[in-house]
Amino acid sequence: MRRIQAYTTILSCLVGILVWGCGGPDESTAEPPSKARPDEAQTRYTAAHIAKWETRTVDGKTCRVSPAINFGKGVELNHHRVTVDYSGGSVELSVAHSASSKLADVLKKKYLRSRFRSVKTRTEQKIVSSYKGESFAWLIVHASGGAKIARITHTCWKGKGALYGHGPGEFRFDGAILPFRMMLPRNFDPRKKYPLVISVSGSGGVGDGNVRSMEKVIFAKSLFVDYLDEKEFECISVVPQIPSGKNVPKRYWPKGPLGKPTPIYHPDWPAVNENGWYVQATIALIKDLAGDSGPGVDPDRIYFTGFSYGGKACWEFLRADRELFAGAVCGAGWPIGRARSRPVGPLKARLKLEVSRIKHIPVSIFAGQDDLMRYGSKAAHEEIVAQGGKSSYVEFPKTDHVGTARSIWRNRKYVRWLFAQNRKKNPKPGPDPYPMGVYDK
Repeated sequence: MRRIQAYTTILSCLVGILVWGCGGPDESTAEPPSKARPDEAQTRYTAAHIAKWETRTVDGKTCRVSPAINFGKGVELNHHRVTVDYSGGSVELSVAHSASSKLADVLKKKYLRSRFRSVKTRTEQKIVSSYKGESFAWLIVHASGGAKIARITHTCWKGKGALYGHGPGEFRFDGAILPFRMMLPRNFDPRKKYPLVISVSGSGGVGDGNVRSMEKVIFAKSLFVDYLDEKEFECISVVPQIPSGKNVPKRYWPKGPLGKPTPIYHPDWPAVNENGWYVQATIALIKDLAGDSGPGVDPDRIYFTGFSYGGKACWEFLRADRELFAGAVCGAGWPIGRARSRPVGPLKARLKLEVSRIKHIPVSIFAGQDDLMRYGSKAAHEEIVAQGGKSSYVEFPKTDHVGTARSIWRNRKYVRWLFAQNRKKNPKPGPDPYPMGVYDK
């Protein structure tokens, strides 16, 4: 039986994000918004409006600070574009942003505002925040040398109920609920087919509230912050949340005491294992999204990306459905055994067996030189290559665990590699040498 009904609501809500709007700043402080994209709000401030802005000292500079820009509860703002029209002197600009409406608190925290930048008159400035769920923003301008500001135009992206541009949804699978978040391409066309990118978080994203999964180290964040307007990276982005072990149906728990696999090849929460509920539920969601009633997924361009615990999940997903994914990125993960373990002895023998099952899928593997996860990452790469598979391995010098993620997702070279993968180009998988799955009987 198909499970498309479980996420029909979220699809309609996400399309709604692209066209939703509920007004801009109060018209007593700004001109009415002019025409902008359906998913944007635009406001023009005249010299008379700006003269009424509050005066504040920011970083030792005397500045004018706009009234709070807000479009209602739960509406995320980001991707600010600001144009200052002025004559004489010079102008510097900063944008403050927060989930809170308290300007005084925001100004105390430098990470909640962009650095001051010198702006040329009538030249648009693009400022993007790297934080999620921000519903408030302020424009901060410092004029010097007799500069006279005639007008400021501010435009920003807005999305209701979003975190990093991803709206919430639920998918029901075998008696339990999989929370997930999804973002459609900004210029979504229901007649087109798009790549589907799955992003799985590290252990910091484990939970049941559909919020923590949107942590900073997942690729989904960069798809919104860094690549939202780039046509070559248009895709449907999905973030399925790893549930806490207590919410995984017990029939999916691995064999062994307290649900631990025996022997201990994959010793983690019951959810993230090849035959575990989380992996199986996510695969079911992917297949429904790629079906005829879905939003338009290209079945030959389904990609997995994961970091840390999500990097460990990479290998579980590839084994769980050996014909589903066109390519994968494993960041600071491990293929077998415990985190940070070295695949030697029995673990190395088992790694050979499991690599033989997925070597037909191209994988890009990353680790930091100062991260103990590099042992398992490098061992997986070497084994894939030894068996004739397609794998690349990059070890970033003087880089710790979290630093690895920043080095991957914000590098267009690596993102282009992922989007170039196509299932049609991959070899067909051979017979599964271990069809019973990862758990011994």
